[in-house]
Amino acid sequence: MQAGSGSIDDLKKRILTRASLESLAGEFMALQKRSGRHVGLCPFHAEKTPSFHVFADRYYCFGCKAKGDIIDFVRQTKGMAFIEALKYLTTKYGIEAPELESSRLNSADRQEEATQIKLLMAAADEFRANLKSAAGEPARAYLAARGFTPEQIEDFGFGLTPTEPWGLVSKLRSLGFHERDIKACSLGTTSEKTGRLYDFFRDNRVMIPIRDSQGRLVGFGGRTLGDHPAKYINSRETKLFDKSSLLFGFDRARQTIRLKQRAFIVEGYMDVLQLWTKGFTETAACMGTALTVRHLNLLKAASPTAYLLFDGDSAGQKASLVALEANLQVPEMKLKVITLPDGKDPDDFIQEKGPEGLENLVSQAKDLLDFAISARLKGAGQAQIPSLVSQEFIPWLARIGDRIQKGFILSRIAQISGLPQEMIESELRTHMRNAAIGRGGNTVLPNRPQIQKANASIAPKAPAAPLDQIDFELLRHLYFATPGESDWTELRRYILQEAQWDNIWTELAQAIFNSLDAGEKPSSLPAETFLAQSHEVSVFIEKSRKIPNAFAVPDRRIAVAKILGDIRIRSLRKTIQSLRMQVATAARSTDSAEECRELLGSIADLTIELKRLEAPSIP
Repeated sequence: MQAGSGSIDDLKKRILTRASLESLAGEFMALQKRSGRHVGLCPFHAEKTPSFHVFADRYYCFGCKAKGDIIDFVRQTKGMAFIEALKYLTTKYGIEAPELESSRLNSADRQEEATQIKLLMAAADEFRANLKSAAGEPARAYLAARGFTPEQIEDFGFGLTPTEPWGLVSKLRSLGFHERDIKACSLGTTSEKTGRLYDFFRDNRVMIPIRDSQGRLVGFGGRTLGDHPAKYINSRETKLFDKSSLLFGFDRARQTIRLKQRAFIVEGYMDVLQLWTKGFTETAACMGTALTVRHLNLLKAASPTAYLLFDGDSAGQKASLVALEANLQVPEMKLKVITLPDGKDPDDFIQEKGPEGLENLVSQAKDLLDFAISARLKGAGQAQIPSLVSQEFIPWLARIGDRIQKGFILSRIAQISGLPQEMIESELRTHMRNAAIGRGGNTVLPNRPQIQKANASIAPKAPAAPLDQIDFELLRHLYFATPGESDWTELRRYILQEAQWDNIWTELAQAIFNSLDAGEKPSSLPAETFLAQSHEVSVFIEKSRKIPNAFAVPDRRIAVAKILGDIRIRSLRKTIQSLRMQVATAARSTDSAEECRELLGSIADLTIELKRLEAPSIP
């Protein structure tokens, strides 16, 4: 059964009927009963007096005005897209969802995924049991020496590998699991000499469970207690374990990140756990890879600011430099770098200087762009700087599609390096001209191949739920837009943060924004630039190209602003109607006068805004 608007609506109804908003909200905050309903401290803004109200299947905060149903709650608290939130809720509450089935995830694939999760959970149980046994005494002593209490060891799920190099494999086989599945989820590895299956994690390692953003166990990290040259190892890449999209600890750190409006990003899971014990529960870590665009998109749903807290050695600095590439593609994220003293990692530093020392470094954090430029030029003599800029920065600048972004970075390179800006601009023009000649003389912008390559690498998507007509109209205006018509800030915010669109449509919109940022008109690009995403996208582009005149408006900004206004009107009417129903319910209680006044005040405020938006404009 394919996903369609009717089927998705049916699924939403089943979720709203069977999933408990009160229960789910209670996992994020302490709820108290007042006037027949539950209230608590809002998870979306810092407050001391509870203003977050749960009204049956809806919530409303009288402080920050956050509102919605359980699906909205999941999207906001967990940073999930609409379809991702539906999948999370159906899994959590055991709701069948044939509407979400796809050819990419058939029954065999789902069974394989379920088997891997069972295997990982069984392995976690075995690791924990081994740590608690007599053989685990040295490991427990090590963790205690690192400052972890017995309660924290239990809470964080620490474990220990079995003594024998095939101990876990033997245990899992005894539980009825097949060797191919044990190997597929990176719990076993085959010996090249004997062909025998051994434990992937062995050599006396302390084990740490790794969970994805939904809290599912997807892999492990192991820290050796011996002299093995590989001090830390992680699970191999599997269907569940994808380092480019995983941030260790994010499932637990997300709520604090949202409340504090900042995140600390470190390089290792032990650094995360140590910072958690010192009160910095807004910390997460990359899994042995540089910060990626997918990491940043995950973070920006919780906070617009993140501090890169890397080791004080050259490797840590290089990790910060690589992060800038991703940041240029997600400019909404503000990344700052905290430089630790040479030879110190976050764990060492927090043990020595304490929380106050880290907070002092926060106030001295440097913008990632300035840090990246300064760190690359650090140690270079004056005579080396021109060559270094030509070799390192010019090719990098040429890959940046956004002209304003490129110009700003170029000016910062000039300021920090001391080279004349005109000289760098001239070198950049020469590089881009030579690059165009090298491609056969085509005078296209240098980032066109990157845009197409990025989109072509996207795997075919599941059938997408169609958009409402008004959203289709918005997307077509964006498709027929011209670079420089507008910065589309409000439209970006609506599509990427607020609209309940299927992931396919959100990714199409992002691809169109990318082409506009690169100075290219989306409707003039080859259809193949976008068609890799899904059949629905292909149909959308085909239909759009048949009606270009329908979107040839005198001022697209005005047309888009009007549509966004209509969407806002629709949302306000729905909210007002919901609040009126809540007033009617509250009025039946004898001690709800204060609550009714709050509700009526909100209705009055929203009604004023609604009338303002509905009022005809005077030319």
